[in-house]
Amino acid sequence: MDPIEKVDDAKLAETEETESSTTSSTVDIDPETTASGVDDVPSIANGNTPTDDDTKKSVDLKALGNDALKESHFTQAVEHYTQALVYTPNSAVLFSNRAMAYIKMESFGLAISDGDAATGADPTYAKGFYRRGSAYFALNKYKAARKDFRAVCKLAPRSKDARTKLATCERAVRQAAFAAAIISEDAKPLSETMDPGTMYGNDSGYDGPHPSGGSLSGDPDAEICLFQPGSLPLEFVKAAIQHFKDQKLIHKRYVARLLVTCKKYFQTLPSLLKISIPTKGDKKHITVCGDTHGQYYDVLNIFELNGLPSA
Repeated sequence: MDPIEKVDDAKLAETEETESSTTSSTVDIDPETTASGVDDVPSIANGNTPTDDDTKKSVDLKALGNDALKESHFTQAVEHYTQALVYTPNSAVLFSNRAMAYIKMESFGLAISDGDAATGADPTYAKGFYRRGSAYFALNKYKAARKDFRAVCKLAPRSKDARTKLATCERAVRQAAFAAAIISEDAKPLSETMDPGTMYGNDSGYDGPHPSGGSLSGDPDAEICLFQPGSLPLEFVKAAIQHFKDQKLIHKRYVARLLVTCKKYFQTLPSLLKISIPTKGDKKHITVCGDTHGQYYDVLNIFELNGLPSA
């Protein structure tokens, strides 16, 4: 059990407060100056076990972290807990409380790491499993979350909250299993089953641009080649932009070919791309377009100001 903390497993959803009068701090420390006010090197840094002075400093910093957490100052709370861990580096309570702050910040990976540390420091500390389970659940890792909440229920059998969380995990695991069971070959995505070449519609009423010239191509292979990355005629792209700007529709066959080609192309790319900024010529810059939320005219304005995409 953590030497500076008594555990109340009936309040698993809360941060741990200082309960022992022999270890609680009565010093009023300004949260903004604490970081610069603790300059002495703790005994633990020299390979020794925490002294009473180290423990007291850790308790003081933890109290500041708890106060910051209550005020929703999550980054500040993490800083205080991290400083406290310098003095008592094996404190399951501190790791658990910092995991709580990380969860509030939606830094679930860091919360899981602190949950690992908390359960490693004290395998009987229910809140360490609770924090890690909560982070796993937020990442839709329901089986891992279920395992942790089962541990919580074993360590704190009277906790209604833990039993509720476990039931929620059980339900999520069943739903995921059911969803996986109904997926079959018949449920392939539309992009793998449809043939854009069969889409004609009201061709006589279509007055928009064609990638191959003046009409729908009768050669599907040639049309497929036109829609490959880098092959679509620029004249068609500009004409399609203007046609859509005039609030007219592009032929659904071309839209389907474009979407299918884009999907297949993006699937070949890594999730992280390295893009080089031009170093020659007049255009030594790169334009980054943010989320325009479907505002087509905003996108056109960006193109007007910065030019069309170079790739």
